[in-house]
Amino acid sequence: MKKRLIALLLVLVLLIPAGIASAATYYRVTSTLQVRMQPSESAKVLASYRKDSVCTLSSTKNGWSYVTFYNGTQGYVKTSYLKKASSYSAWVAYDDTQLRPKPDGGSGSIASLAKGTKVSVLSHGANYDYVKTSDFGYGYIVNSRLSKKKVAASGAESTSKNGGGGDYDAWILIAGYRTVSLRSSASTSAPVIESYPTATKVHVISHGAKWDYVSVGGNTGWMQNAYLSTSEPAPTVEPAPGGGGGGSSSYTAYATSGNRKSVNVRKGQGKGYTVLFKVPYGAPVVVLKHQKKWDYIQYGGRKGYIDNSFLQLSKPADAGEVVTPDPNAEAAPAPVFQEYDATVTINDLNFHKRKGDWSSNVDGVGRLQYGQTVHVLAIEGGWAKVQYNGYTGWVHRNYISP
Repeated sequence: MKKRLIALLLVLVLLIPAGIASAATYYRVTSTLQVRMQPSESAKVLASYRKDSVCTLSSTKNGWSYVTFYNGTQGYVKTSYLKKASSYSAWVAYDDTQLRPKPDGGSGSIASLAKGTKVSVLSHGANYDYVKTSDFGYGYIVNSRLSKKKVAASGAESTSKNGGGGDYDAWILIAGYRTVSLRSSASTSAPVIESYPTATKVHVISHGAKWDYVSVGGNTGWMQNAYLSTSEPAPTVEPAPGGGGGGSSSYTAYATSGNRKSVNVRKGQGKGYTVLFKVPYGAPVVVLKHQKKWDYIQYGGRKGYIDNSFLQLSKPADAGEVVTPDPNAEAAPAPVFQEYDATVTINDLNFHKRKGDWSSNVDGVGRLQYGQTVHVLAIEGGWAKVQYNGYTGWVHRNYISP
């Protein structure tokens, strides 16, 4: 009998859907709290969150937890202000129920939900529930407007809200060698309706914090607005017959990028060529020769090739004043890196022989522990070159703090 019971339990476990078994565990904030850089009351405050805000938890030690909030903020919070969330299905009990980006009535609205709309409650709070909807992604709903019992649909339609305005044209920006996906709902895990390349024109029906509801190519759906720009991109041309280049008439274009960083200018037409220099975000360049993929440009007296998906005809609206360098000016001396001491902010931090997660740990050191002090010799990208007890190696810079 006991063996049969165990076998039955194993079968039931195998029947549990993978999505449920691997679902994230959410924690809700029970009172306004501050997120800090280190697990200390004196550490720098990174952000503050209201009651009923939702996060996921990575580790807990000595009354502090390292968490990630719904909008991507990471840091340490007092564990006593967190409570493990409960989840279940629910139905909207009233028409015109607002789905909000924060547990705050003044935070705007993602969508207006109709009575009878089914949602997945991921965290039940004191006033607000954090939910997932099938059409509008994630958000917060006042929990008095939800019912655990199925509610008949009123016949009204759920509608998207214009968080920052809508009804305008935009263009897909900086797809580079990939395309941008149009999805069935505001989530990266939602099914892809179609994918579109750089410079595709879209019509923004509704603009939100991270996702826009758009119409493009006869389809409607959700697209991440980090890939959209209201500035028309530089023109695209096909190669001339016989393998020749594109247009030869020069014109001015502006450097742009999805992350507002500088754009590489290379020695040749391809990512494998040496980077000669960089053009700041929003800086004007002179396009000397426009081709299908790589444009030959001039900036500050220097010339090279730039991927023309990083160029547009008008200056980005959020770009500041850019001073074009004088080609005759003497180059300023390279700044000298100021070495400093830093503290490890997690346990079991790998101390690599070389940059890269594939590199083995430094012999005699292995892993560093929370609170240990290292001496920082250099910073390169996401890595820090450090010394510890006479050994030199590399660690992820995100896990050390001055």
